[in-house]
Amino acid sequence: MRRLRPIANALLSICLASACTLGHAKTAGPKSLTSANKGIASYYSDRFHGRLTASGERYNKNGFTAMHRSLPFGTRLRVTNLSNNRTVEVRVNDRGHPENRRLLDLSRRAARELGFIREGLAPVKIEVMQLGDG
Repeated sequence: MRRLRPIANALLSICLASACTLGHAKTAGPKSLTSANKGIASYYSDRFHGRLTASGERYNKNGFTAMHRSLPFGTRLRVTNLSNNRTVEVRVNDRGHPENRRLLDLSRRAARELGFIREGLAPVKIEVMQLGDG
């Protein structure tokens, strides 16, 4: 019985610590919302122009928008192409396919500004500028 007490205390401590941080995700700094702030970006094919995004708005290849798997819709991001240091600001308005492992899918215009239309993919860094409402 005495051998179980340290294990029970450890489990209780872990549960209490996780309960204390449960409601703080939205009030924490923007960097805590995504652990992956570097990754690979691609851009949407022209065939998606005019189709509905997950947020309910229509995709516009000439806008500055992006797909991100978990950041709230409306979140504004600064995206930097790590190959050439070009930067652009975009707004998250879509979700990707669950099997898509890219950090972002960008609008064609954002990809053009970042200079990777020809390559199709680019290593990028993202910074959360302003959180969206959801």
